[in-house]
Amino acid sequence: MECTNIFHQNLTKQWKSKAYCGREYYRTAEIVRWMLRRDPAQPRSNVELLLTEAYYQSGSLRHPSSEEISDGEERCLVVFAILLELNYGHLIDIFQRWKIIDKRLPMHDGSFTRTHLEIKLKESGIENAKSLSECFLEKAWLYCPCRVEFGMNDAFLDPDHGRWIMPFCKRQPINVRGGAAQVWEVAIQESLVDRKLAMAAGRSAYMDEEHGPCYVFALKTFTEESLQIFRWEKEAYLTVQAKKLPGMVKFLGEYEIDEQLEDGGVGHTWNMLLEYGEENLDEFFASQRNYPPSLNPEIIQFWNSLANVGQVLDSIHNLEYGRENGHIFRWHGDLKPDNILRVDGELKLANLGLAKFKARDPGEVQKQHITGRTGTYGAPECDRVRLDSTISLSQAIDTWSFGCILSISATWIALGYQGIRAYDELRRIAVKKLRERKGKGENITLPAADNAFHDGVDVLPEVRDWHTYLRKVLRVTDTVTGRILDLVDQTMLLRESTRRSKCSGLYNAIQGQLNDAQDHYDRLVKKGELKHIAESVKEALLSVEDEENALANYCTLDTDTTSSSFQYLISSVERHPSLGPRRIDKSKKVNEVTQGRVAHRQEALREQRSITTQASRENPEKENDYPESNNSFAWPWLLGRKEPQGRRSCASHNSIRSISYPLDPSAIPKPLNIPNEKEVQIFELPGSPTSNYESSLSSAYPRNDKSLTESPVREELYLGTKPQLEDHRRVTSEGRTSTISGLEPYIARPISLISSQSNQTSLDPSWPICQEHQALKSKKKGFKAFFSRNQDEYLKKFLFDRDITFLVDNDMTMSSSWEAMTTALETLVSKVGSLDKNGLDLEFTLGNAHNVHNVSSRQLLARFRDAKKDALSQNYNLNTNMAKTLTRIFDKYLSDTRRAKTLIVLTNGVWGGTINPTDVEMAIAGFLRKPALAQKLERRWFTIQFIACGDQVPDILRHLDDNLEDKYSIPDVIDTEHISGNVYKMILGSFVDEFDVATSC
Repeated sequence: MECTNIFHQNLTKQWKSKAYCGREYYRTAEIVRWMLRRDPAQPRSNVELLLTEAYYQSGSLRHPSSEEISDGEERCLVVFAILLELNYGHLIDIFQRWKIIDKRLPMHDGSFTRTHLEIKLKESGIENAKSLSECFLEKAWLYCPCRVEFGMNDAFLDPDHGRWIMPFCKRQPINVRGGAAQVWEVAIQESLVDRKLAMAAGRSAYMDEEHGPCYVFALKTFTEESLQIFRWEKEAYLTVQAKKLPGMVKFLGEYEIDEQLEDGGVGHTWNMLLEYGEENLDEFFASQRNYPPSLNPEIIQFWNSLANVGQVLDSIHNLEYGRENGHIFRWHGDLKPDNILRVDGELKLANLGLAKFKARDPGEVQKQHITGRTGTYGAPECDRVRLDSTISLSQAIDTWSFGCILSISATWIALGYQGIRAYDELRRIAVKKLRERKGKGENITLPAADNAFHDGVDVLPEVRDWHTYLRKVLRVTDTVTGRILDLVDQTMLLRESTRRSKCSGLYNAIQGQLNDAQDHYDRLVKKGELKHIAESVKEALLSVEDEENALANYCTLDTDTTSSSFQYLISSVERHPSLGPRRIDKSKKVNEVTQGRVAHRQEALREQRSITTQASRENPEKENDYPESNNSFAWPWLLGRKEPQGRRSCASHNSIRSISYPLDPSAIPKPLNIPNEKEVQIFELPGSPTSNYESSLSSAYPRNDKSLTESPVREELYLGTKPQLEDHRRVTSEGRTSTISGLEPYIARPISLISSQSNQTSLDPSWPICQEHQALKSKKKGFKAFFSRNQDEYLKKFLFDRDITFLVDNDMTMSSSWEAMTTALETLVSKVGSLDKNGLDLEFTLGNAHNVHNVSSRQLLARFRDAKKDALSQNYNLNTNMAKTLTRIFDKYLSDTRRAKTLIVLTNGVWGGTINPTDVEMAIAGFLRKPALAQKLERRWFTIQFIACGDQVPDILRHLDDNLEDKYSIPDVIDTEHISGNVYKMILGSFVDEFDVATSC
């Protein structure tokens, strides 16, 4: 009964989940995969073993074959699981004969009632037929949670009981104000999300402390009272989404459901599943973590993102639709910052609930009855509708609202959130004065909103005065925002009659301004009126952004919105509290400052640096030029090319797939030549981020009391006379904080950036890798020794259908290990090169200039030697972020998983760029749980082999090798071997049992 006991244990500990409503359910896809799995040491699958044990216990020696209940339309593995839980697994053949099969569960359509099942069981001589039938039908609901799929259009109806379970593990409200619908933030465990939906969700994956890898979505729920709005909004989303515009939130699916309510009743709702936006535009501006862009390319990217919203608005205004006249007109009707969301770092339009269609009537101004709720951002004519609902409105109301949004955005760019508050106060004062004049008997119009942009008919004079003020305070490098303000004043914030004639083509109008702004900026640079930004400055700016991204990417989803200050959804900034009467310690003040990110800085500067690299290769004499000075390097969106839509982290949370690709080392500026007597020195100061990082590492991975190798993690530079260095090659852990090997804290301890003998990996001729390397060289002279076409017959048995990728850690802490890595890589390549028919792959943890794919042994080793030469000639410090590197490789592999793969990683395990000590393991666990891998019958389809370079195997590599299988319930696909160890284990250890269980050196 061993397999049955394992089944029952897994059922309660591994496969059971709890929905946000408190009801439990089973993740049946994982149950089915486990049943079909065949252990390497056992010739029969788990389902075969379960059948044998179930029928043997009942006294019957005959049972259906596993193929009978596992294959085709009659599959009943889930039915078998339910019966096993009820200890009636031996009845599966009877249930299958009665057509109680998986695809008919949970039997809610009335085709097989409890009474019907009870009668059948009695006819078959089953005792307790009544209780068994009741238990089976109730259990079936637990095994059949609602399927959440991309493009779903389902009805989960059970009006009398509401027994359907929507498998959201967490749900919390987003909007707290009244409206046509309630908007929720919902999380779903990754194993329950189909592949298409996961791809559409982008970077919304995160690691939940309680539920493991999850995806987060927005859910919009409508009741019967707002059913018409649901239908309007769904039609709007589907119609606009067909145009595949980047500026609109994705509509992912819909469903209708009867659900149990907290009071025991049953509620009937209509629901939309939407792409999740981490914050709306108001929240983005107000957040202390977001700073306005200041460099010209950053500002252009910001306005381009808003232009994409304008493109969606243009599309809504004039849609080609499947009707006889070919076109219809539509209004958004509720355009405001609340309805513009940031998704993966880009702005997108949402909430189309008030949008309406109207067939085109050529030659007439298109008008429609719309009940808008834009308030502050509403056009003057919207106020009149509140008094007379029969008044029709034109599409120009959206143009006005969008102009207000652009005005607010220009204020934020010029003055930040404080400026937005001042602008709001300016309009409130202006409206208050109008009301005072009205109260004194003047015949003037008034706006409905206290902070409107108009006086009831036309734009407030104070708004134009504010725009004039903004133009005066704009940065000299900002050639864009003033033009946007001109566009707003001349075409958007106008009287209705004038505005109607200018309301078309918002996107093209903004793009035209961006083109003119770029040309103007290039001319200023060419004339010398604007100076170039030094590469060292850009490097520092990016470094700060990277640190903030690392900090922001690890907040968790917390359903307790009252007690948690870190929400998955970034909440609106709190009102500025008044300062207390007493002063606080200066260092405390500094430490409590919220670190923020500059809008679009990373995209803009990284793209510039890539362009700079290419330009310097073509024109070495202009290597130091700032690329914006050359018109030939205009931004892709200004040249009419589509901007790359790289996905970013969706929100501040534990993102599994949060990637910030490493910079190409060749794009980083060469350091200044420093005289020998004043070499660059490094000091790690107490209380620095590194110290905190290392402290967290020590708690995550307790260290054995062994000798450790010291390496710098993150260094701060200073220029000064070189002090006498101590020998830090080997130290003991006595009297020091426990940390991972190679990541010990060091205080005021100078380490030269120039390569020294500390942490030197000395090659020992007795090592197997050295002996094998020497044997190869003795057969042939020179480099050709490693290009043998002879195949290793032993390795051939295991590698005939498996691809090999080598990943080399090339950060500064590896500088003393390059000779050892050269020996190892040449030896390993000579053994596997002729066996990988697709060619070998080589990647590096920092940069992609030397990465190659599907190449011969000769090409791979030649590229490795180039990378080695570059790494040893660079004196500045770069740190490996192994979580990001692995995620980059994982993402690429998921696009084609047809062939098995082994990733062989040469590293010392320092990984100073990895901020959170658990990032690497969560990235690996999240990857292995992807449906594309979880559905593979072979457990070790993708494996990782670490080769430890250094004095010993660091604790983090031992941890990844030994603990991840139990901690995350994932296959054991990781192995570690020291570079002095068994050569065959370095190749096969991650997927061949006899090498995996062998003790690492």
